[in-house]
Amino acid sequence: MLLASRLTLLACVLGLAACGAGEQRPEPAAEPTQPTATATGSGLAGLFARREQEWRFEFKDPRPGPRAPVTVAMHTDVGRHHVADAEALAARLGLACGDTSIRASMEGRRKVERKRLEDARARGEDAVTAASWLDRKSKREANPQVRFSCPKTRSEQLTDRPRPRSEGRLLFVFDSVDHPLRHVSYQRTAKDPAPALADYEDAVAHYTRVYGPPTRVPSRELPAPGPDGAVDIPVATNFETEWAFSDLLVKVSLLRYASLITVGERVEVPPGIRPDAPQLGKPAPADAADPPATPMTSPATPLAAGQSAAAASPPPVAPSAPAG
Repeated sequence: MLLASRLTLLACVLGLAACGAGEQRPEPAAEPTQPTATATGSGLAGLFARREQEWRFEFKDPRPGPRAPVTVAMHTDVGRHHVADAEALAARLGLACGDTSIRASMEGRRKVERKRLEDARARGEDAVTAASWLDRKSKREANPQVRFSCPKTRSEQLTDRPRPRSEGRLLFVFDSVDHPLRHVSYQRTAKDPAPALADYEDAVAHYTRVYGPPTRVPSRELPAPGPDGAVDIPVATNFETEWAFSDLLVKVSLLRYASLITVGERVEVPPGIRPDAPQLGKPAPADAADPPATPMTSPATPLAAGQSAAAASPPPVAPSAPAG
């Protein structure tokens, strides 16, 4: 009898130990909590969920070396003018322009979608949308860059210097609405190689008069017109002439894709350099919406295709010595 009682007690003890061991099994690790970047809602939670990501600039001072003697190009002063100046210039020249940056493009889409939803609700219809992006901004939109683009700009509208007749895109780029102009360019296309080549050579001649001999020239010799005047520009060969300064970069390019030839001229602060670098250590010019270029040719009747600006106007005044 005593033996049976002891066996029963032992069985209970073993059973309780087994049950206790089962209850003490480790709990599964908690899932790491991820920030809800796409959350929407009202109140502070929704406000912080929709808050834009901070964009940080890490600019460098210009490296030691020659400074650009001239910072004015295409009616603007690189490193000094702001978005409002570009907008005023576009209005004065009669140009149709707009911000084509990712941020502006997405905000335009949101505006159109919200208007559609409001119109549907006003008509008593169910406003259905799958556009969850209405209250969410992507990482690319965090970039505050402003790309003020003026397509279909005719060369005769740019009176900073005579140019062969063409039509293209005038572009102004700002790191943000609060930063000065970093980049200005005029890019145009042509189908006839002869006037395109003449346009390129005319731009190279102009910037050579302004900045002196280029620091880099095309590695391949430019095509020459044949006996009949025809020009054969090789496909996908970039002819580029460059003037490099510590605070400014100037490029003129000629490139053919299939049947289209692109001619471009651009004046910009080198990437990574603070956008106001061209103005550092230089006296501020008198306030003007469109400061005169130095040197520059006086406004004249636009050149015909293939006509040289050098032949159409007197030589400009030589630029002053680089500052700094």
